[in-house]
Amino acid sequence: MSVVSLRRSGFIYEDHFDSPSLDSQWNMTPNDSTRWSLSESSGSLRLKSGAQPLYLFLDVLSSIKQFVFDVKNSYNPTEPGNTGGIAVFADSKDFFHIEEYYDSSLGTAKSYPWLRLVRSLNTYSAYWSDDGVIWNIIGSEEFNRLAPKIGIYLASSSNDYLDAQQVRVFSLPEITVSNLSPNTFVELLDSQGNVVDAKTCRTGNTSIRFDMTKHPIPFTGSLRFIEADGKTAISSSETFEMWGGDEYSFSPSLTLFFIDVENNEVQLQDNTEEFLGHMLQGQYREIKMLARNTMKSGTFTNIKAVLTAYAGTDQYKRLVEVAPDNQGTPGKWSDTFTLPDTVPGQEHVFWARISRETDPLLIEKTTHVHFGLNLSSFYSI
Repeated sequence: MSVVSLRRSGFIYEDHFDSPSLDSQWNMTPNDSTRWSLSESSGSLRLKSGAQPLYLFLDVLSSIKQFVFDVKNSYNPTEPGNTGGIAVFADSKDFFHIEEYYDSSLGTAKSYPWLRLVRSLNTYSAYWSDDGVIWNIIGSEEFNRLAPKIGIYLASSSNDYLDAQQVRVFSLPEITVSNLSPNTFVELLDSQGNVVDAKTCRTGNTSIRFDMTKHPIPFTGSLRFIEADGKTAISSSETFEMWGGDEYSFSPSLTLFFIDVENNEVQLQDNTEEFLGHMLQGQYREIKMLARNTMKSGTFTNIKAVLTAYAGTDQYKRLVEVAPDNQGTPGKWSDTFTLPDTVPGQEHVFWARISRETDPLLIEKTTHVHFGLNLSSFYSI
C-alpha cells in the first residue's frame, strides 16, 4: 500500500477447517475424538451428538475484551431440546448460548447460515446472517465474568451433527483511517473501484471510521483521499485486504517488492513480516528488491532507506547489508542508501545481502535472521 500504512491490525483468527488436523488453538471439551471429524464433511469440522454437550473453545478469546466472532455453519436439529451455535461459558452452571434449535411449534429447525457474537467489555451482542455480510441483531446480554471461554457448541443426544465451515475473528466491526487533516474527504472503494462509503474528517478530528457491518470481511478494496481544496485526489493503483478493527494511517510512500527464487515479484506490506527464503549454514544471499511509485500522481523525493532492529535482535547490524543498484549488480554495501526522485509508475532497484549466524552459541538459539527496513521520503503533487 503506497497511500496508507497499516498502523494496527484488527485480524485475530481465521479457520476454514480445510486442514487434516485441528488447529492447536482450539480446545475441545470433552476431548472425545469420536465426537468430531474433519473428514466426514469436506471443508467442515463436524461436531457430533452425545450424552454431554460438546464445546470447541478458541482459547485466545478468553483474554480479549473486544472482538467479533463469526461462524459459518450448517445445523438442522430434528427434535426439541437439541441445540447448537455459539457459547459464552464460565462453567457448567454459568453460561449463555446463541442457539440454533428445533421449533416444535412450527415443526422446523430455527437455524442460520451465519452466527455472530460481538463482545464489548462485558456486553455480548448476538446476530444472524444469510450471507455473512448483512447482519440482523438477535439481542444483547450482560455477562460479567473474568475470563469466559468462547466457542462453538452442540448439545444433542439425538443422532445429529453440526458442521462448522468457517470461523473468523477480528477486533471491531469498523475500520479507522487516521493521520488526516481537517476536511479531508475519504472514500472506501471496492475491488472494482466503486465507492461504497465516504466520510469527511471534521474540524478538530484527525481520523474517520467506516462501518463494516454491511460489507464482506475481509473487505478487498482501496482508499481514496480528496484534500480540503476538493481538487487534489490521492489514491493508489492496488487493492488490499481490510479486516474489521484495522487502523490505516494516511502516509503516502513507495511500495516495496522483493524478487523470490522463482523470479516473481512479492509485495512487502507495512508493519508485517515476510519470509525471504532459506539459506544453508555459512552462506549468504543477495536479494533483489524494488521501490516503486504506484501512485496515480505525485513524486517521491529525498528517499532514504535505513536498516533497523526487528524482533529484539541486533542481527541487522551484523548479518544484513543493503546497497543501491549499479547496472544490474549491487553497489556499495552499507546500512543505508538513497534513491533518486521517483515519479508515478517509476521504480528503482536496490539489494539486500543477508548472512547466516556463524557464532555456535547464537546458532543454538535461533536459525532465523530478523531485520527491518525503514524507508522515508517526501511526497508532493
